[in-house]
Amino acid sequence: MQKNNEGLNERRSSVRIKTDVRIYYSAFQSKLLSDYSVDLSTGGLFLITNYPFDVVDNLTLKFTIPGPEKKTVSCKAKVAWVNNETNRRKPEYPLGVGLKFV
Repeated sequence: MQKNNEGLNERRSSVRIKTDVRIYYSAFQSKLLSDYSVDLSTGGLFLITNYPFDVVDNLTLKFTIPGPEKKTVSCKAKVAWVNNETNRRKPEYPLGVGLKFV
């Protein structure tokens, strides 16, 4: 496990890069929404959103990986953690959700 700046253990097995990619997503067979990521790794991403997700909610995502090849990815993800106004799990992050690719 890696330690973050506060000395807390994090269960991160891949490197996270800071990037603001537009993420198209849907949940519960609802309409397509879009917001932006804060960071991205092979294991998941953080999505800035005001949508009231709960931990373990499932989403369908579509986004383009930045770079010269600009690969479009469609995948499933689940909400691993929530950063909302009443519970700021990571105060340095904006409101939104941590997503784990499944």
